[in-house]
Amino acid sequence: MTLVNRRVFQKFALPAAAGFAIFWAILRAYVQSITLDEADTYQFFVARQAQNIWHPGTNNHVLNSLLMWTFTHLFGTFAITARAPALLGAILYISVCYYLCQRVTDKSYLQLPLFICLTYNPFIFDFMVAARGYSLALSFLVAAIAVPLWYREKEGRSLQKSCVAASLFLGLSFCANFSFAIIDAATFLAIAVWALRRRDKESAGKILQACILPGLATALLIGGYPLFHWPKGELWFGARSLGQMTKSVVDASLFQLDWRYLPSSVYRKLTYLKPALLPMLGILCVLQLVVTRIEGAWLENAHARRMGRLASDLAGIAALAILIHWLAFRFYQLPLPMDRTAIYLVPFCTLIAGIIASVPARSSMGVWCHRGLVAAFFMMACYYLLCLRLTYFKEWEWNANVKDVYPVLARYNHQDGVTEIGTDWFYGSALNFYRLASGRETLEEIKAPLEPVPGKKIYVLHGLFDRKFIEQERLAIVYRGASTDIVVAINPEAIHP
Repeated sequence: MTLVNRRVFQKFALPAAAGFAIFWAILRAYVQSITLDEADTYQFFVARQAQNIWHPGTNNHVLNSLLMWTFTHLFGTFAITARAPALLGAILYISVCYYLCQRVTDKSYLQLPLFICLTYNPFIFDFMVAARGYSLALSFLVAAIAVPLWYREKEGRSLQKSCVAASLFLGLSFCANFSFAIIDAATFLAIAVWALRRRDKESAGKILQACILPGLATALLIGGYPLFHWPKGELWFGARSLGQMTKSVVDASLFQLDWRYLPSSVYRKLTYLKPALLPMLGILCVLQLVVTRIEGAWLENAHARRMGRLASDLAGIAALAILIHWLAFRFYQLPLPMDRTAIYLVPFCTLIAGIIASVPARSSMGVWCHRGLVAAFFMMACYYLLCLRLTYFKEWEWNANVKDVYPVLARYNHQDGVTEIGTDWFYGSALNFYRLASGRETLEEIKAPLEPVPGKKIYVLHGLFDRKFIEQERLAIVYRGASTDIVVAINPEAIHP
């Protein structure tokens, strides 16, 4: 590669990665079937009367539900309008990560893999698309973290206005998902301490007002009613140990290579290498941190000192949040964050690792540690790119073919007058979304019991789990899912195939 070509690549690689991430998120939102939890949110909090938007419940992520209601009422009910709030969160998250990568380092060879690790992580990407509150909550949280960097960039920016912006972001993050309450509170504390230290002639009282009042007012205005009417027993999802919490984040971040587009030998090697990727990155980060601290590289470089303070703040925020969660679990039996409720750990840890990798090395040992860490980032970035998926979410993979099933049901409704569908909890909610979105069929509301009920003319079932029921009822399968075990089965005595 010539010098000119290399410079062109360096100039356009990061914007291209950001642009493609936004394009891929929108494409996934359009292509993927609506899933159980997304459909429940729409059916119970969006499709009914407007006051249901503020109904208290763990599945109701209030800001997301409010925006879903707005988009579906303005533009109609489709998968992409239901997921529009998540896509707004994705655009904000990708934009903030783009900004942060440019601030962390000016080295394009680190900016690009760091950005890919922040945004293309399959765990992150799933919830940038799914019609849930996690995309908005995470994007506003990361935006709040970026405010101090934005404030430092140019002289003359108002500290109070910066505090107001950060406060609003944190208030919106909380309204998007109440499970972010503790991490939002820990971030607020860190930003308040930062603002008090940065103030010059401003009074401490005005700074604290700017930090507290906008976010508090936003939280009470949007989320106050469900928060103060929260029912007991709703907080049941979570981990029972720190190890389980960590494992859930690691497993989701490494799920999963698409074997269909890889040679079998490459797939086997990458599968073998997968368990070592994150531990290797962690070990190299510790080694690089120790070497650069001994060398004094953090002290000699002003940019490294600023980034070091940011990394320390991020580590402190995450540690404080985990400590509070652990104390709540220890004394009040509130579950620890797990999987999606611990998703904020991914950008925090990734940014910390990126900052460590950005520190210039002085000795040959430091140079080799730096090269090893950059190589590890490239390996992680390549792995995440090979995990790109278009048709399913990890958490709801079994719902991937639901949108292909509904036209089959619609045909039997129009041709044979079938109005009642038998199914179970796997598929009922998602099918109801498509029934409401279509509005052209005379299908009754589809019930979703734990197990299918006999006596229906047509069923949507799980071909593996419901095989015994299919055999007992002597049903004929007329449709099989392309990538999942979903089947459409009919009673051949009541309907002709």
